[in-house]
Amino acid sequence: MSNWNTFLKSVPAGVMIGLGVTAFISTENKMFGSILFCLGLFGICAFGFNLFTGKIGYIIPTKNKPNCLMIWLGNLVGCLITTVPLRFASPKYNEAAAILAENKLSQNFLQTFILGIFCGMIMYIVVENYSSNNSALGKYLGIFLGIPAFIFAGFEHSIADICYFSYAASSLEQVAQMFVYILIVSVANGIGSVIFRAFTIMYKEKVKK
Repeated sequence: MSNWNTFLKSVPAGVMIGLGVTAFISTENKMFGSILFCLGLFGICAFGFNLFTGKIGYIIPTKNKPNCLMIWLGNLVGCLITTVPLRFASPKYNEAAAILAENKLSQNFLQTFILGIFCGMIMYIVVENYSSNNSALGKYLGIFLGIPAFIFAGFEHSIADICYFSYAASSLEQVAQMFVYILIVSVANGIGSVIFRAFTIMYKEKVKK
């Protein structure tokens, strides 16, 4: 797949995550909000869009290694396409996201990095289950278990964080701080996903022997 096609399949994934985040911050009930958030990954998996946190794990042994930089950029554009006009349309999104953003930015580097690693693990589990599970129920059950799990655990999802920060940003200085934060989480998500993929590959090879 060309870089341009990869990018084009990544933009709607960012839109889907933007919709999921918007639904999540629109309700005070965290449990209900986490279920609504599932809309994002549900749409991505159903339509075959490219999500950075769902693809990064496959950079190790696979025939078609994903261009994760193009996917990340496409996700970024998709997130902004969704959140920028919605922020203009309703101030309630800014108010809800500002609280989340403040809590996230109060974490130190190590805390953020660790939380990002474990989110990467969950995202790999959910996406791999969707692609390999022969049961339709099993495919979607993974989504509706995995997403609330990382939300309630407080794990950091880089693409979702782009959406939260897009709603919450109030100054150029803060945008710069948020951008560094997202880069840290992106790397951590990748490490967590790759680690878990390595575990599954080793397990499958051991079973074959």
